[in-house]
Amino acid sequence: MESKSYPRRTLMSLTKYRHLFPITKEYAYLNHAATAPYSVPVARAMDDFITNRHRRGGLDIQKWEDRLEKVRELVAQLIAAAPEEIAFTSNTSHSLNVVASGIDWRQGDNLIGAETEFPANVYPWSNLQRLGVEVRFAPAHDNRILVEDIAALMDEHTRLVALSFVEFATGFRNDLRAIGQLCWERGIYFCVDGIQGLGALDLKVTQSPIDFLAAGGPKWLMGPIGAGFLYCRRALIEKLIPIRVGWWGVVDRDDYFRYDSPLRDDARRFEEGSLNLLGIHGLGASLELLLEVGIPRIEERVLGLTDHLIAGLQERGYHITTPLASPQERSGIVCFNHPHHALDDLEQQLSKARVIISKRGQVIRVSPHFYNDETDIDQLLSALP
Repeated sequence: MESKSYPRRTLMSLTKYRHLFPITKEYAYLNHAATAPYSVPVARAMDDFITNRHRRGGLDIQKWEDRLEKVRELVAQLIAAAPEEIAFTSNTSHSLNVVASGIDWRQGDNLIGAETEFPANVYPWSNLQRLGVEVRFAPAHDNRILVEDIAALMDEHTRLVALSFVEFATGFRNDLRAIGQLCWERGIYFCVDGIQGLGALDLKVTQSPIDFLAAGGPKWLMGPIGAGFLYCRRALIEKLIPIRVGWWGVVDRDDYFRYDSPLRDDARRFEEGSLNLLGIHGLGASLELLLEVGIPRIEERVLGLTDHLIAGLQERGYHITTPLASPQERSGIVCFNHPHHALDDLEQQLSKARVIISKRGQVIRVSPHFYNDETDIDQLLSALP
């Protein structure tokens, strides 16, 4: 049972950015773990791209591609990687499939996931069972994934561990540093689905031994659907076999009649064809905003808002299913239910109060971002029976 006196952080004020999110005029939008609203800069960047394409066709293609490389640098800056370690993809699933299909699996190999994963981080791996690869799942204990359970599943045939940065249905933040170190010591690849943390929580690939990191734009990164990326550690780029290849991934891309051009020696080899430039323009604008605010400041703000939410829920007798014992296991997601109130009823009450959340399984999931404030949380709490 959670403590009834949950400690609260001092809430840092980031209200000067609130006006960039017009949705705040209509809703208490607390659903960034599902789909984030566009900020003014994101909408403007995409509008500008569409207007340019509408009026000038392909005349400015070099400008678009220059911007593409700038956004690649922004992604790298976000996670403390090098730009040559970043490939653009369509979404998290696309990125995970690049990894799953690119490893030289052998019959009898195994990989380890967790039983609380979102399906996007399950199907690319379970598809490998046709090659004789065993998929093992670490159990959840009170919604926590324990490092020792991951270790217990490892053996000499384990090739990869695939986990989320943050578990989507609980808000549990995995100990990436400890798990990554464990994988590193045993020569096992470590692949992270980062979509439920990047943009809200600080993650540096230089501080956690991560081999592959997959993410998409539309949640905490607050970018468009269809704009994602893959980080591949530099030493592994030429070891990961690109199953889908195309003209964008070769060295002499613009030498149209050279058919023997080698693949690029950086992560761009995984970009087989024309990219979603519209989406990448929008993603770039969102990254610029997030980096301007500062991810450490955003993390402190988001955790402060969830502290406020947790304390209010506990005062009202709600059961919080998100693990609370360790601050290091917290994220921007808080999940709860009530023994005497049906989830559908709670969801309807919140919807009537113009509070936007998600229902996931047997819980209500709340996920505020940095531009939200205490009034949004109080609006939710006031709407609950």
